Amino acid sequence: MESIIIGVLTVILSIITVTLTILTIVFGIIRAIKGSFRKTFIVLLIIALSFGVIDFLAIYNLGQIKNDENVTIRQEGGKIIITDNPIRQLFMSDDEKIDILSNNIIQKMNTKDYETIKNIFSKDAVNNIQNIDEAINDLISIANENITNAEPQMNGSETHWDSGQHRKTYRFSIAITTESAKYNIGLELDYENPFNSETLGINRMVITDQNKNTIILVDNENLNKGY
Repeated sequence: MESIIIGVLTVILSIITVTLTILTIVFGIIRAIKGSFRKTFIVLLIIALSFGVIDFLAIYNLGQIKNDENVTIRQEGGKIIITDNPIRQLFMSDDEKIDILSNNIIQKMNTKDYETIKNIFSKDAVNNIQNIDEAINDLISIANENITNAEPQMNGSETHWDSGQHRKTYRFSIAITTESAKYNIGLELDYENPFNSETLGINRMVITDQNKNTIILVDNENLNKGY
């Protein structure tokens, strides 16, 4: 219901904003030609800008609500899409993205389904990592212990620019507590790669136990970055 109300208000605000923008342009042209309506133009300009900001915030807020409604994470146009709202996708902080991506990984682990969990890895990683089966089975084993808590942490990012486009990689970890043990999963994930969408997803993963002993390491050493 809340998303419907905000959606309706957003449409109304958008109509008002467009109308005010048109009026501002019209009076701006009149002012430029005849030199009159100066105050009217300034007032309309201020009001139009104000409504534009309000409209932007309403659209962004609508995106936040939609994101809470289990938007399916997907790949599109060389990037991972984590919300149906392009404005929210553009202005979302890295920490927010990591929270959403981490929650998605935990949800897939909790299905305890091999094919579902395999989807968190990039196509390039699935094709090149020799011990991918063992890694997926380890994730299933952790889920079988019943995950009681998961805390994501952003560890860094890397951006490569080429011809005005960029490939972005996130490095983050998820501290997992189950009913019987604690684990830490370190991940390297391609979030955006217009050069080669085959690398989108996880390309490196290391699972350690509570004593920091490595349980498994999978690393796509043959990663085709596409540039």
